[in-house]
Amino acid sequence: MKKIKLRPVKPLSESGFNLKISKSIVPNFFTIANMFSGYMSVIFAVFHRDLVMASWMIVLAAFLDAMDGKVARMTHSSSKFGVEYDSLADVISFGLAPSVLIYTYYFYQLKTVGIFMSFFPLLFGGIRLARFNVQLESTEKSHFIGLPSPAAANVFATYIIFMNYYFPGLILSKVLIIFTFLVSVLMVSTIHYELLPSISFRDNWQKKVTSFLYVMAIIFLILFPKTLFFPYIMLYVLSGLVRYIFAWNRSEGD
Repeated sequence: MKKIKLRPVKPLSESGFNLKISKSIVPNFFTIANMFSGYMSVIFAVFHRDLVMASWMIVLAAFLDAMDGKVARMTHSSSKFGVEYDSLADVISFGLAPSVLIYTYYFYQLKTVGIFMSFFPLLFGGIRLARFNVQLESTEKSHFIGLPSPAAANVFATYIIFMNYYFPGLILSKVLIIFTFLVSVLMVSTIHYELLPSISFRDNWQKKVTSFLYVMAIIFLILFPKTLFFPYIMLYVLSGLVRYIFAWNRSEGD
């Protein structure tokens, strides 16, 4: 009887099958979750008419968007694909979702005019994200040029949450129209917006004080989200405008 000679099995690493999962997949999971949150915002707004939940989905998307960048830097897995994919997710979560949200909330009443006005966040958000990708030279940045699209989208989302909590049934249409034009233009402006401060208690006392105040602001936000989200977002939006006006006045004086 002929003996069968068995060949030794090579380890998977030698056979060309690599079990190591690319680190770049980890931040992309956050990007996918961000995109899904934007998609769910549209679902809640259009099919369930639950505008508060649709607004919270945009808030969640903004948190996930912030996390995917931090995870990419922590794992040193930033890539050009990740940047492009993140922008595509942002167009859905911070362009399409807020446009659908404000149309369903109020602008549907203006018919054709309302369609065009509610299109502004998607239009200008898309322009901003395209410009960001073209001008991007490094994943590390010291500031934003123009209002970040997550902040712009959250102006609408937190406004609806705030109004529903304190003034249910009241829309203040003129205020909403102003916000729509304001944040849309600010997204494509050249006004500088600061990054959120990093928390560190090991640097100088100024950094420690800033970190302490930042932590306290986060704690209060967690405790009173319906009350504080909208004022916090508006403070951030106005901070860039105020800084720009002071800088312009200073340059005019010189």
